[in-house]
Amino acid sequence: MRRPVLLVFLPLLLLGYFGGESRAAEFATLHEVVRHFQVAFVDRLNLSALLYGGLNGVKKVAPKVKIQILTSPDVYEVQVGAKQLTLDKNALFNFTALEKALVSVGNLVESQKPAPAHAELEHAIIRGMVEYSGDPWTAFLDSDIYNRLLDDGTTQRGDVGLSLEHSGIDLRVLDVAPDSPAFKAGIPIGGKLERIQGKNANLLSDLEALAMLRGDIGKAVEVVVNGKKHPLSFAPEVVKNIEVDPPRNGIARVHLLNFREGTGKRFKEVMQKLSGLEGGLKGLVLDLRKNPGGLVTEGTEVVGALIGGGKVVSVVSARHTRTEVEESPKPGPYQSLPLAILTDHRSASVSEIVCLALRDHGRAKLVGEKTLGKGTVQVVIELMDGSALKLSTGRYYSPKGSPLYEGIEPDLEVDWNGQGQDVQLEKAIALLQK
Repeated sequence: MRRPVLLVFLPLLLLGYFGGESRAAEFATLHEVVRHFQVAFVDRLNLSALLYGGLNGVKKVAPKVKIQILTSPDVYEVQVGAKQLTLDKNALFNFTALEKALVSVGNLVESQKPAPAHAELEHAIIRGMVEYSGDPWTAFLDSDIYNRLLDDGTTQRGDVGLSLEHSGIDLRVLDVAPDSPAFKAGIPIGGKLERIQGKNANLLSDLEALAMLRGDIGKAVEVVVNGKKHPLSFAPEVVKNIEVDPPRNGIARVHLLNFREGTGKRFKEVMQKLSGLEGGLKGLVLDLRKNPGGLVTEGTEVVGALIGGGKVVSVVSARHTRTEVEESPKPGPYQSLPLAILTDHRSASVSEIVCLALRDHGRAKLVGEKTLGKGTVQVVIELMDGSALKLSTGRYYSPKGSPLYEGIEPDLEVDWNGQGQDVQLEKAIALLQK
C-alpha cells in the first residue's frame, strides 16, 4: 500500500487512456511516461528529439552501444555487438511509433550481455526523453529520490540550507540560508556543486539535487563544492518567511521569502501593524528577491490586499483546452498605497505572478533585475514502479495576458552584487519619494 502523498497529481481520468493499447509489458514505466507526455504536456513535442534523447540516455548506461545519425536517409543506426537496428525518423508519426522505437532499442540492448539492469536502462531512456523535451522544469525522479520528497507526517525532515540553480552544464549554489549547516560550513554563493553523496551533480536535475539535500534530522550528507568536501547534517528548516524593515520617512520594506501556506495572512498582519505606527505608512517596498514561489492562493491573497479587486492570474492548460482564473473579489485595504517591487533573477513562479498582476493593475513599478521566468503549472505523477514524473501541464498568464515563462523585465533596471549598500532598495525608495 502506498503512503499518503502531499503532492499534486493528474486527474485519474487520464488513467483510462492508458488501457487498450498493446505494449511491451517489461517497459511499462516508459509506456506511462510516453502517454503522460502525449495527453498532458504543455507544449507540442518534437518526437524526433524525444527519440534522440532516449538514445542518449541509453548511451549513458550502455556506453558500448554505437549510435549513428545519418541525414541521408534520415535515420538513426543503433548497433549493439553484432546486431544492428535502423530507426527511420520520418516514421515517427505518433507517440505509439516513438514508444515502439524506444522499446526496440531497449530490447536490443538487453539481448546482449552484459547489459545494464532493466530499471536502470528504462529510467535512462526516460531521463533522456525528459532532457530533450524542451522544458527545463519537467523532471524524472527515481523512487529513492522521490521518496525523499514525500511527507507522511511521521518523520521530522530537515535540510542543509542550500538553494541551487543550473548555470550552463554546472549546478551552482544560488543561495545559502543564514545559520544553516551550509552557512556554518562556509559554502559560498555561486560555488560549483560537484557531487552529492558520491553522485555527479551534473547528472541531477535541480529537484533531484534538492531532494538529496533533505533528510531525517541528525543524519548527514556529503557534498563537494569547488573541490572541497563538506559533511552536512540535516537541520530543522527555518519557517520564517517574512522580514520587515521599519519605515524610513514613512516607507517600509516587507521582504517575502516565499509563498508558503499562511503567507497572505501574515502579510496582512504585518501591514496592519505598520499602518498603526505613529505617522502611518506612506509607501511600501515589496521585496521579492530570492523568492522561489510557493502557493498561488497565497500570492493571490497578497495581491488582493494591494489592488481594487479583479483578475490576478490565468492558467491555460495544454493545447489551450482549459483556462482557469484566480481573482480577488473585493478591493484591498492598501489599494492606494504607493508601491514598488524589488526583483532579481531568483524571483520565480508565484513571485512573478504577483509582480505582473500588480504591474498590470497599475499598482507598482518593478526595480532590480529580470526575473527567472518559471511560468509553468506542474503536477507530480507517481508511476507504477514508485518513480515519479514532474510534468509541466499549463502556463500562467498575467491579467492582461502576458506570459510569465519569458521572465519579467523591471521598469527600472538596477544591478547589485549583494555587497555593501543595497542600491536596489535605495532606488525603490527614491522612486516612491518622487
